[in-house]
Amino acid sequence: MLKLLSLIYAAGVARRNARFDSGRQPIVKIGKPVVSVGNISAGGTGKTPVVQSIVRILQEQGKRPAIVMRGYRRTTKGLLVIHDGSKLCAGVNEAGDEAFFHAETLGIPVVVCEDKVEAATYAVKKLPCDVIVVDDGFQHRALHRDCDIVLIDRATLNGQLIPRGRLREPLTAMHRADVVLCVGDVSINEVSTFAQESALVIHCPMRADTPRSIENDAEELQSSARVIAVAGIAHPQRFVSTLEDGGFDIVSERLFRDHHRYTSSDVSELVAEARDTNAVIITTDKDIVKLRPHLFVNGALQAPTFAVSIHAVLENTAFIALLARRTSR
Repeated sequence: MLKLLSLIYAAGVARRNARFDSGRQPIVKIGKPVVSVGNISAGGTGKTPVVQSIVRILQEQGKRPAIVMRGYRRTTKGLLVIHDGSKLCAGVNEAGDEAFFHAETLGIPVVVCEDKVEAATYAVKKLPCDVIVVDDGFQHRALHRDCDIVLIDRATLNGQLIPRGRLREPLTAMHRADVVLCVGDVSINEVSTFAQESALVIHCPMRADTPRSIENDAEELQSSARVIAVAGIAHPQRFVSTLEDGGFDIVSERLFRDHHRYTSSDVSELVAEARDTNAVIITTDKDIVKLRPHLFVNGALQAPTFAVSIHAVLENTAFIALLARRTSR
């Protein structure tokens, strides 16, 4: 049954792409350069750190980027400005965790909307920006993009189409990408089979920084520390493996579904366990934006808590030059 449903799904994807390829479905240009970062599978491949690295590269090139995204699992609907370029305009629940994370850490315009064309159009008209970075935009073909970037990890290469697996499109969709980023142990040769000949196919290593205290950024957590691992991301076991590789003594793992919305009850249990086991809480930089409001009571941190930042290492000179060319107008 799942195989049949996947075939039906594949036919629908093919028809939709054919409409865009033939010009029957319009593609909107917004008058400013657009960089799209996406993937072929449902679930995390590392888009968030890649988007942040691209934003920083564009800033180093003298540009003023804004981020456009859906704002997954937010409590609001429609278009919402999360950061207007000078201040935060919404909280984490209204924004969605990833949008709020971008807004809080980068301090640039961030707009969420189910319709990315609407969000991008609003950003270029109303906010201080000269280039749009779309987070999770590979399938949103109604918006013209000047640079289409797709991430491929091992799970994507070995995957099957929805609902048998987590692929949104077949691997052949990679031929639309201008840049293919190979994540993890994926080799360039494996991906080059599907990418267009002119595409730039490069490795994208992910680097985990030393965990830092959320109370004092200068305080680093030393390896061998007793920790409670907390994560509500797409592949939480990768986070646990990173901690194990770092030599941390993992007392327990509290792993939640992706985009989990933490409650006071969740955090009370974590704090109690940390105190009972003489351990510290350690989590991801994406999770901490949701945990922080519950961890502080009357300004006091209830248990020592550290966050790990993940960075996409994009130092390839050809990639940096390509971004500069595609976003110069």
